[in-house]
Formats: sequence, structure tokens, C-alpha cells
Amino acid sequence: MRAAVQFAAIARLACLEAVRRPVFLLVALTVYAGIVLMPFLLHYTLGESARIIRDSALALYFVGGLLLAATAAGEALARELRRGTAATVLAKPVPRAMFFLAKTAGIAAALLLFSLAALAATLLAVRAGASEPQRDWTAALPALLAVILAPALAGAWNHRTHRPFASAAFLLLLLFLLLALGVSAALATPLDHFVFPANFDWPILRVGLLLILCLGMVVALAAALATRLQVAPVLLVCAGVFLCGLMGDCLLGPRLADSWAARATYAVLPNVQAFWLLDALDLAPTIPVDYLLLAAAYAAAWSAAVLCLGLVSFQRLEIS
Repeated sequence: MRAAVQFAAIARLACLEAVRRPVFLLVALTVYAGIVLMPFLLHYTLGESARIIRDSALALYFVGGLLLAATAAGEALARELRRGTAATVLAKPVPRAMFFLAKTAGIAAALLLFSLAALAATLLAVRAGASEPQRDWTAALPALLAVILAPALAGAWNHRTHRPFASAAFLLLLLFLLLALGVSAALATPLDHFVFPANFDWPILRVGLLLILCLGMVVALAAALATRLQVAPVLLVCAGVFLCGLMGDCLLGPRLADSWAARATYAVLPNVQAFWLLDALDLAPTIPVDYLLLAAAYAAAWSAAVLCLGLVSFQRLEIS
């Protein structure tokens, strides 16, 4: 029981520290604003506005999530190790393994909150731009108000109470985007008069779930790297590894039959293509649950292997 309480406390503090950093709010706000404005920025979509907005919004969300995962893990571990904060915590009866895993869990929780708001913004943006060339203001207006009002109210609250602005603005963004989604879901689409649940493209959430699993793998790799590297190298290595994983089929696929090195590299790299299934939505109405479970098992196994390596590195690290 005591171990569980310690783990939860460290994870909660890691999550709060992540969302309190200005860079977290800056990236999150940029992603949410970019997604919400997507229907107004894209032109000449040749009748494919919903698909283009969906693909662009999820791509922006994934890139922003990768940036946040790498920087948050680097901030949570690398800088605490350098400043001596970790040594203060570990001087108490807190095992190193618990500290490392709890920090990683806290960063993963922060990324989950970021993902929930991003997926809500994506659903709203796809509905707002689906009826080309007109815009569905029953979805666009609540989304725009959410992105505008959240920082404004957080700024006013910070001015009156001197409490942290970044975390308040981020949590208000999450709350307002979910509220905007609820309000829009209660309203029929103005042109086709679709009502809930037909007024949203809900299969997007299954692709979003796959991307959440992939971002969990990014968090695991970033946490393992942060035991030895600073924030900038962690970000660069994570971006390089997952970019290679995205292009693995193209780069290594032709060499798998006659090269053991290619097969080994292909097995080690994260198979990002297995999580980016937007094209599958154009061929089938939804992604099967069996595939989601298989992808979750793969992400869990890959993350566990990487975290084991990171844990070994952290156990051998001299902390002062």
C-alpha cells in the first residue's frame, strides 16, 4: 500500500510539472489552434475536405505529441538529475525503479490529457469542414471559442490569484474542447441535419487510440534516453528513431530477405506504420477491435523492453 501511494504521488507530481511548463502549453495551444483553424486554412480540396482535414489534424497532433513526449521526459529526468532534485527524493526510502517508472507514468498521463483535447479538436474540425465549401458553425464556433477563452480566463485567474498560468490554461483548454464537443454533438448538422451519433466521424477515435499507443512508445524511449542525455539530444534521437520506424517498410523492406542486419534493425525499430491507419478508414467503416488489442500488445511489449533498458541505465547511474 505504501509503495502504491508513493508511486501515485510521484506520478501525479510529474504530470503536474509537465503541464506547468510553458513549452507544454505553447506546443499544445499551437496544435489545438492549428487543428481548429484547419477548415479555414485549406482550400481547393476537390471534394475531399473531410479526409484532408482529418489527415492533416492527426499528423499535426502526432508531431506535437512527439515533441511534448520527448521534452517532458527530458525535463522530468535529465534536468532533475543535473540539478540534484532526484538525489533529494532518492535519499528518502524511494526505490530507484519506482522513481523512474512513476516519472514515466506521470509523463504518459500528461500526454493522455493532451491527446484527449487534440482528438476532440479533430472531431470538431472534421465536422466543421466536411460540408465544402460551407462551414458548419455549430462545430467551428464552439471550438474557436474554446481555444480563445481558455488562455484568456487562465490569464485573468493568474492575475487575480498569482497561481500558475500554464497549467490552468492547459486544463481549461481540455475542459472547454470537451465541452465544445458535447455542445456540438447535441446539435444537428445544418446542411444534412444529421443528429447524434451520426453528426461526427467517430471512427477517427480508433485511429487516435492507435496514435496514443504510439506516443506511449515515444514516452518510454524518451524516458530511457533521459537517464543519459539532455533534453535536446533526447528529442533528436526520438524523432530520428520514429522517423526511421515510419519509413522502415520502404528503407528495409526490400533487404529483409537477404540481410540479417536489415531484419534485426526492422525488428528493433518501432513499426509506426502499424499505428497510422488513416487509409484504412477509407476502405473500411472502422478498425477492428482485434487489431486494436494486437497493436496495444505490441506497444506494451516494445515499451516494456525499452523501459527495462532505461531502468538498467538508471540503476547504474551515479546520482549526486
